[in-house]
Amino acid sequence: MSEHGMNRRRLLTSAAAAGGLALGMAALPGGAARAAARPRRAEETWENLIEKSSFDSWTAFNREWNLFYPWERQNDADVNNGTDTHNGAALMQADQISLSGGVLTLTATRLSAPAGTSAHAPHAPLWYRSGAIHAKEQIIINDQFPEYDIEGEFKTETGLGVWPAFWTTGTEPNWPPESDILEYVGDSTNLFNTWNKSATGHKDEVKDGSAFVTRTRVPVANPNQEFTKYRVWLSKEGNDVMCDYYFDGHWVATHRGKDWVGIPQWLIINLQMGSWASDLDGPDDPDWAAQPGPSGDTRFQARNVWMGRTRLW
Repeated sequence: MSEHGMNRRRLLTSAAAAGGLALGMAALPGGAARAAARPRRAEETWENLIEKSSFDSWTAFNREWNLFYPWERQNDADVNNGTDTHNGAALMQADQISLSGGVLTLTATRLSAPAGTSAHAPHAPLWYRSGAIHAKEQIIINDQFPEYDIEGEFKTETGLGVWPAFWTTGTEPNWPPESDILEYVGDSTNLFNTWNKSATGHKDEVKDGSAFVTRTRVPVANPNQEFTKYRVWLSKEGNDVMCDYYFDGHWVATHRGKDWVGIPQWLIINLQMGSWASDLDGPDDPDWAAQPGPSGDTRFQARNVWMGRTRLW
């Protein structure tokens, strides 16, 4: 979900050449037994930070989540009046967020005309109202908390202009790190992304602007048909953090978060729209003003979202 110069068209259309995985439900990588490679530390040291019941009611939600993006919560007292944006064409508002039967629903609604321009790069025209939330508890991997396990079950509409995400990102101004656990950018390929300030040497790593991203692509047949589990297991290795990504209970890839130890991160769920997900290269694209995407409402749903960590003292 970075706003830092990603040419999404170039990266996504190169997926076929790069190979990618064919899950949902097709072939799994041969190393699927990786799930057991790094056993969790002693069970008695484990603590839950977000319970799977946090979407059961607004009372439960308010114990563990805040509305909107975390940077807007910190910097803008007027978020309820529609000033909460990021790197797409959607402005986040509270009435686009709902709870029912243990399910969180974020709804993006196409407007009849754009309501201004996003204050965040690449400054897209705001054709949508949508929703975002973030966890109150920050992630910080260090000697005291060497492991985090983060997962959730999601259903999402996909296609041109649709950009849902379940992700972690360094607290401002600490970007990267970033780990994208679920991210669909204009099609039905989930992107497991790990963003770093410097190269790690991973075979799937590319330079993007000032950062380096390791990307594992997972084509998914029907991401909106049924709830599917997305997960990352973060574990300290020296000054780095190993990111094990799982789809539907199967290990998919391991990336390295270089020098992530000690850097606080937010956990975010959001439904962004337009921009790179509209297959646009940026403000110079002839379709930039129109921000192609779905008319009416688009939905991204989550349930059983959970986060826990190892505490050593």
